[in-house]
Amino acid sequence: KQWYQRRVRGPRTTMFVVLLLLLPVTAHTCASRDNYFKYVDYYPGDPDSNVILSAPHDGWIKLDTIPDRVQGCYDNVTEVCDWRHDCESNGGVKVTGKCNAVTNSDAKSSDMAKQMRDTIGEITGKVPHLVVSRLHRSKLDPNRFVDDAAQYDPTAEHAYHTFHGVIQRVHNKLSAMGPAVHFDIHGYLTHAADNWTEIGYNIQPSRLNADNFTAEESSVRSLAERVEPMGVSLDSLIRGQDSLGKLFEDEGFRVVPSPQYPRPSTGDPGKYFRGGFITRQWGSLNSGHIDAIQIEFPMWIRDNVPLYGPKFGGAMAAWIQRYYPTD
Repeated sequence: KQWYQRRVRGPRTTMFVVLLLLLPVTAHTCASRDNYFKYVDYYPGDPDSNVILSAPHDGWIKLDTIPDRVQGCYDNVTEVCDWRHDCESNGGVKVTGKCNAVTNSDAKSSDMAKQMRDTIGEITGKVPHLVVSRLHRSKLDPNRFVDDAAQYDPTAEHAYHTFHGVIQRVHNKLSAMGPAVHFDIHGYLTHAADNWTEIGYNIQPSRLNADNFTAEESSVRSLAERVEPMGVSLDSLIRGQDSLGKLFEDEGFRVVPSPQYPRPSTGDPGKYFRGGFITRQWGSLNSGHIDAIQIEFPMWIRDNVPLYGPKFGGAMAAWIQRYYPTD
């Protein structure tokens, strides 16, 4: 999976990526936390775990040597963004509402990921892998293409390739084990009126609202194809009785999509995050048997990780045991 490709032409660092991919998945198997590069944390999972979590937006390090990510220039003809900081001096134009750089962090989302990882390990007996970005989102956003994510800063690009390089190596290991799942953990503040938890399968909210979506457009395509012969419909898998949303709902949470809230339009104002670059890049949308699911938590849940983390982790463990058994 070539996560390091750019959308626009420009200098590209590839040698580090090649060297990184040659490293073992766990450099120190006795350590619970493996710092491959000082801006990325990798927490190795158990050898027989087929689950990985990532937290790309809860970094706290703000290096003065890395420029803040800013709005890019927009080309009306090609509809492509130029993320170079000097794009205007090269004839580019910044257009309102285009090429915006989101720089706010998903506070405490990595704490949620760690707590859920612990709970999943306790219930299943297999501790998942976890990758965390330590750079603040104003400096790096790993949930984007590299040009947008790092805006051509060498240090930020180095950290970006480390983050995705570790994921690649873990995925390589999981691919040899059979079906696997990747949970990408986030948090939101932009539409707190709903205050629900959002599960993203890469399905457009308009498609969910219209009750018209297919497995081929989802980041859990592989899972959908596996369970269809068992009598589990795509609708039930995404938002019905067989869904992750149902398990979260059973813990007392408002969730979309789920049996109670099957469509984003059932909320107020009905906004919904379907999943980003990581979900599309590392899920089974285009190929493979590793599915990816983005989970967006509201702030009130992230403010009480010790209470709510185990509840979500327990529901995720039940989902894993049902759809990704390794025994």
